[in-house]
Amino acid sequence: MSALKLKLKSKKLSSGRFQIDFSTEGQASGFYGYLLAEPKTSVSDVIAKIDRHIKAMANTEHYFQRNLFSFGNRQNNSGKILIFKK
Repeated sequence: MSALKLKLKSKKLSSGRFQIDFSTEGQASGFYGYLLAEPKTSVSDVIAKIDRHIKAMANTEHYFQRNLFSFGNRQNNSGKILIFKK
């Protein structure tokens, strides 16, 4: 994540998964969100997934979150992540 600082905070859930709260700072600041990760997911995989989704949000007309636009049967490739603008 070039020129982007990422703050991560995790909480272990009763299911054994981790809820990761994140926010961005720096040049592309203005995002925060939540990610649900499996216990054996590496930190680098978590960061890569967040980076991929933040970059995809640059093209907002093609980036829809599944909970906001669920009018049809779309293939869900986003995993368990929610991203919001501050």
